[in-house]
Amino acid sequence: MNEITTIFFDVGGICLTNGWDNISRKKSTEKFSLDYEEMEKRHMPLFKVFEKGGLSLDEYLNEVVFYKERNFSKRDFVEFMFLQSRPINSTLKVLDKLASNKKYHLATINNESRELNDFRINEFGLKKYFQCFFSSCYLGVRKPDEEIYDKALYIFHKNPEECLYIDDREENYNAARNSGLKSILLDDPENLESKLEEFKIAI
Repeated sequence: MNEITTIFFDVGGICLTNGWDNISRKKSTEKFSLDYEEMEKRHMPLFKVFEKGGLSLDEYLNEVVFYKERNFSKRDFVEFMFLQSRPINSTLKVLDKLASNKKYHLATINNESRELNDFRINEFGLKKYFQCFFSSCYLGVRKPDEEIYDKALYIFHKNPEECLYIDDREENYNAARNSGLKSILLDDPENLESKLEEFKIAI
């Protein structure tokens, strides 16, 4: 077995809660008295382009929420969006140990829109753990498209055999494996350390 030198992490569901998923969107419609079904109808055709950096947050919200006059401001809505993100402390504790021992190169491969991604990186201090962020909004491709894994490997100058990838979604886990990466499908972040031990990762 090739020695693992590099660990790629998903962000939403692994390091932090999801940024703008259906649960957060549902909460926003309750908070601002919006029609959830109408919002979803507008969101669904746009979210892949949004996450690949093809739409700014302002452009997205103009189509999904502010296509008509509202009794709340865009600033208030964006603030609510950002507040939905929370740290998954069990993972961050493991990341702190991994970053401290400096044995592994650490990076993310994640789907996220640009403004929300930048906020989450800065708000939760993710730069102290990760050397690179291979995010869909920066690369113009999103999981589970295998191209995002191939691009991350190419840019980071890594061979897939030396890399481990961690995600909570089976389609992303399978795509990473198809690209040659060793992978962990993590259904519970509390199990991260024991899952890493299976790959002989020193914590």
